[in-house]
Amino acid sequence: MNHQIIDEGGGRLVTVEHFMNLSAEINYHLSAEVPNVDALLSLVTGPATVPDHEALRQTMEIVRLGYAQSRRKIGPMAVLHPLRTAALLSRSMRNPNSLDLLGALLHDKDEDLPMHRIPEENRDEFANLFNLLLDKIGNEQQWYLGERLSLLTREKGLSYQKYLVRLLDNAERMPDLLHVKLADRLDNTLDHHIHRPGLLRYNFYRNMFDLFFVPVYKGVRIRQYHFLPEPMEGALLLSQLFKNALFLSLMRITDRCNMDDTTSDLFDAIAVASIREAQWLTLELIATHDQSEMPKLRKQFLETMEYCYHGGATQVHQADDQSKGLAGFFIERFATARGDDRRKAMLDLYNDREYLTRVIVTFIAVFSAFLNDPDFSIEGIDRDGVHAVDVDPTLRDNES
Repeated sequence: MNHQIIDEGGGRLVTVEHFMNLSAEINYHLSAEVPNVDALLSLVTGPATVPDHEALRQTMEIVRLGYAQSRRKIGPMAVLHPLRTAALLSRSMRNPNSLDLLGALLHDKDEDLPMHRIPEENRDEFANLFNLLLDKIGNEQQWYLGERLSLLTREKGLSYQKYLVRLLDNAERMPDLLHVKLADRLDNTLDHHIHRPGLLRYNFYRNMFDLFFVPVYKGVRIRQYHFLPEPMEGALLLSQLFKNALFLSLMRITDRCNMDDTTSDLFDAIAVASIREAQWLTLELIATHDQSEMPKLRKQFLETMEYCYHGGATQVHQADDQSKGLAGFFIERFATARGDDRRKAMLDLYNDREYLTRVIVTFIAVFSAFLNDPDFSIEGIDRDGVHAVDVDPTLRDNES
């Protein structure tokens, strides 16, 4: 299976495997007793030629001091995220400028690195280095960088949908703002490969064909390294897929997805990465069934296919009284829930294996639609929020 995500400016391909290797290399450099910042900068910028080497070098030291040994929700060192975001952005642009990469490295600074979260022993050096950076880049660049970091920060109480709309409204005059957010979304999606050993060689579409057409199909048989994600990791992955579907739809309706080559490449990359994540989870779900359960599983997939084919993957629907039907999954599980309620909704969805299988397969259809149709967006997602559209009556028949 081809796991291509984006073309690098240097002509090579960024694949899932390449992302994992890049992440491991960055992590290896960071594990040194005294990390070599120049080597780390070279690794992050990759084939790109970037100006203002010293400002970027200083910024990498700032994020290293700020994040220190803190961890992301699923385990990796938190500092990997801004470094990989900059690396992905650098590889998706032919000539990134210093503001592009400064924005990528610092995009979560206001949210992640208030002074009280920084280790006490690092605070003075962190503050001094950041002030030196601001002096170095000058007043005009300071203003531009500050404006971008403010727009990239989601304030407390601001819904994710409104945050994205605000960002997209400013993207026409600040395309680098959108580039950074796209690279951020791509890294957040691919980050779940931390628990993915041994599975990439399994062909999703081959298994789907065998499930539907081969009577003696025994299901996915993964001899080793086989496990579903832990509930919290699975819930986080589902949240990424919902966020990506919302973001790509809003980009389409605001006409921001083809602003330039970098934007369109990263848009497609997020769709591809989302499909890969959903395919992996689907294979793991199939692997939990034995041969005697294949007819039941086949029926679930066929019902979901009919649902998608009749508009279920292209529209937001209101929930009905059929608990296993997919109508309402976008509104009830994501759009109307906030904070702890949303996390609980994601956990509940992840723990309902039959329903999860249907939702994940629908997500594959959704992200495939983004790649197949340059005008596609999910009907029911607009600037004002997420709302239900009228359901084709045949959908209810196909869900019963």
